[in-house]
Amino acid sequence: MNISIRTKANIILFVAAAGILASFPFQHTFIGGLLFAAFSAATIGGLADSFAISALFGNPLRIRWPEWMGTHIIARNRERLIRELAEMVEHELLTVSMIRETLPEHSLGQALLEYLNDNGGAEAIHAIAQRLAGDLMARVDTEEVARGLERFLQEHADMLQISDLIADIGDWTIRNGYDEQIIRFLLEQSVHIVGTKDFRRLIEQLADTAIKAYEGDKFRRRLVDYSAGLNATAISEKLQVWLIQFLEQFKDASHPQHMRLKEQLLLFIQRLREDEELRKRMEDGKLSLLKSLEGKLKLDEWLKNRLNALRELAEKGEGHEEGTSLPWLREQLDYGFRQLNEKPQLAEALDRKLKSAILDWVERKHSAIGGIVQDQLQQYSEAELIQLVQEKAGKDLQYIRLNGMIVGMLVGILFYLLTFWIGGIH
Repeated sequence: MNISIRTKANIILFVAAAGILASFPFQHTFIGGLLFAAFSAATIGGLADSFAISALFGNPLRIRWPEWMGTHIIARNRERLIRELAEMVEHELLTVSMIRETLPEHSLGQALLEYLNDNGGAEAIHAIAQRLAGDLMARVDTEEVARGLERFLQEHADMLQISDLIADIGDWTIRNGYDEQIIRFLLEQSVHIVGTKDFRRLIEQLADTAIKAYEGDKFRRRLVDYSAGLNATAISEKLQVWLIQFLEQFKDASHPQHMRLKEQLLLFIQRLREDEELRKRMEDGKLSLLKSLEGKLKLDEWLKNRLNALRELAEKGEGHEEGTSLPWLREQLDYGFRQLNEKPQLAEALDRKLKSAILDWVERKHSAIGGIVQDQLQQYSEAELIQLVQEKAGKDLQYIRLNGMIVGMLVGILFYLLTFWIGGIH
C-alpha cells in the first residue's frame, strides 16, 4: 500500500505532538528533556509550515484570519503570478537556444505517427479536414470563380498548344503500353454493341432499304433475289456474324489491320509535332471552340451544383466516426498516412520540416510565447488556478512540511544540548 507524502507528514506531526505529551513528565532528565525539546521543535516547525502552505490556497484551519497574516496568497497575487509564470516560461524555460538544443533529442515525425496510429489522431484530422473543406466551400463565390476561369481560358488559350498536348499524351500512352489496352477495350465494346438485337435490326433496316431500292418495280430482280435467298433478315444475320468475327480477329496484335492502326497512330503523333498545317488547324479549332463556348459554358451553375453537393456530403458526415462523406478527401488523407507508415524516409523528412518550421517561428515570434502562456492561464478561474497549483506543486509542498519537522527536531536537539552544556558549566 502506497502512502502519500501528505499522509506521512500528518503521521509524523501527530507522533511529534504525542511525543510532547509522553516526554513532558520526564523533561527533568537528560533523555526526557532531549526528547521533549526535539518533539516540541518538530511540532512547531510542522505546524508553522502547514499554516504557511494552507495560507497559499486559502484560510488555514478554515478561520478567517486578518489580511496582514498573508492568507489567500495565490488569489491575491493571481495577476502577478500569471505574469511571472509567463515570463519564466518565455525567458528561462523556452528560450531560443534551449529549444534549438532540445529539438534534436526528439523525433516529431515519430510522435506524429504515434498520435495518428495509437491516439485517434487520424480520425481527428479527418474531422478537421472535413470541417475545413465544408467551411471553404461555403465561402466560395461560384460566379466570381467561374468568371475568373472563363477569363483565364480566353486570355491564356494560346499558351496551351493543343497539338503538343495530344502528342505528349499519345507518346505516353504508347510508351506505357496503354494503347493496346485502349484498342482492346474499344474492340470489346464494339463486339458487345454489334452483337445486340438493336444493332441487327438497324442492319436489317438498311439492308431492306437497299434491296427495295435495287429491285424497284422489276419483277425479274425480285425473282432472282427470292431464289437466291437474298432478304434483309438473312443479310443482317450474316453481316452481324461477320462483323463480330472481324472485330474478334482485330484484337490480335499481329492482325494486319491492328498493326496498320498502330502505325497510323504513330504517324498521326509525328504529324502533330512536325506538320505545321495540321498544328495550325488544331490551334484554330481550339480557339474556335473556346469562342463558340464563350458565355455558354455556365461554369457558375456547374460549380455551384458541385460545391452544394460536396457541402451536403460534408455536413452529412460531420461528427460521423466512419467519415463516409467526402470520400475522396478521406482517401487522400489515408493514402498520406499509409505513406508515412510505410516509408521511414518520409517520416524523417517530415521531422526535419517540422523542426525547421518550429525554429523559424520561434526565432521570429519568440516574444509571443509569453503572451500565449499568459492567455491560457487567464482562462483559469481563481478556483481552477488554485487547484492547478495544488495538483502540480502539492507533493513538493508536503515535502516542505516534512522537512520543516525534521529540521525543527534537529534544531531543538541542538539547542537543548547547548543549553544543557551551558548549564552544566555553571
